[in-house]
Amino acid sequence: MLLQSLLLLSGLLPSLACSTVPAAPTSDPHARFDAGDPIEFRFPPTDSDVVSSETTRGRATALLFITTYDMASQVVVKRLGEVLVRFTPRANAAAVVLEPPAHAELLPAYKEALGLPYPVVMADFVTQQRQGPFGDIENVPTLVVLDRSGREVWRHQGPCEARDIEAALERASRR
Repeated sequence: MLLQSLLLLSGLLPSLACSTVPAAPTSDPHARFDAGDPIEFRFPPTDSDVVSSETTRGRATALLFITTYDMASQVVVKRLGEVLVRFTPRANAAAVVLEPPAHAELLPAYKEALGLPYPVVMADFVTQQRQGPFGDIENVPTLVVLDRSGREVWRHQGPCEARDIEAALERASRR
């Protein structure tokens, strides 16, 4: 009985050590969420980067909700960076980290190590609590694309291809 309990516990330990934000299966890359009203948001600055609804209006914007230790998040932040540097017209992007605020001091090193051409910021308290303007971000990575007015036009959970990111930004730029 003790051996069975230990085996059960040892099988659970890796899952207990993981984040409460699990990786998601890939969703439909063509899903659209025409929410109607522009989304108002402001994420606390890290370094000198301010990411808010005011600083992103006028261009399509990709907000990528991640954790820094998640491999799928790292893949998508790199893909988003590759799309962003070649995308025309210009678009905004930011990685929004869903981790404890104490990790904020590590974000400049994360951005530099991955060579990201866009800001990496911490999620605000309400977003961390899954009650922010983007709703319940259950999984990482989650990519949300806003049109030039700040309306959500696309959401994708899990890894996505560069062509899907580019197509979403193109649609958002035309709105």
